[in-house]
Formats: sequence, structure tokens, C-alpha cells
Amino acid sequence: MAGKKGNKNAQKWDKATLLKVLHTFYNDIRDEKIVYLGIILAKYQLYNDIWSDWTNKFKDDQVVSLTIKRVEALIEANLLEQALSNKVNSTIAIFVLKNKYRWADKQEIDHTSKGESLSINITKTYKNKDEGDSN
Repeated sequence: MAGKKGNKNAQKWDKATLLKVLHTFYNDIRDEKIVYLGIILAKYQLYNDIWSDWTNKFKDDQVVSLTIKRVEALIEANLLEQALSNKVNSTIAIFVLKNKYRWADKQEIDHTSKGESLSINITKTYKNKDEGDSN
């Protein structure tokens, strides 16, 4: 028999459960110096997409969102720290930081207006050879 409509008890990932898991993740990441989110998820037999599911589900919950950001920031810090001490290959670290943490080598400036490319209209006027200077 199906549960009653609107039954919230059937949801595995409620706020309290998720916060406990995130705090466990944070402690493990700190203690084990984990440098990639997939490592901690695999340790607890979770799939990679669950992270984006949690992020989307709790995007309006400030406590959960900040806890998720703390976990991500700790992983980022671990990765950078280990790359600086040559415990992690710097090329791998750069790749992960660029692709997962929005790091960039340079500032990219979008030169568009409302999604449309900007265009420059230049009007050139030429004097006829036969016309002299009127000065």
C-alpha cells in the first residue's frame, strides 16, 4: 500500500539527515585531506549526481547551502595545499580547480549587449582630389 499523499517521512534526504552526513563528510575530508568530492561520495557508497541533487533541493535553505559550500571549500583548500607541497600533481590540481571550482587563468570579458554581438559602424568620408582646402 502506498503512503499517504504528502508523506514527508518517506524522503531519505531531509534537512536533518543531510546535515549529519555533510558534517561527517567535513570531518573525514579534514582528517584524511581528501582532494576530490567523488572520493568522499564513493567512501559512503553514494553516486556523484547526489551532490547536485542536494544542492538543488536545498538551494533556498541557507544552513544547508552554507554547509555544502564549507565542504566544497575544504576540498578546494586541501587540493591547493597538496599541490603546493607536491603531494598532488599540479597539472591535475589546475584541471580540477578550473573545471570544478571556476578558477581561471585570465579574466574573460563578454563584449556583448543583451546576448547580441556588438557591431561598430564606421562612416568614412573622402575628399575628391579636385576639391581643395577651403581654409
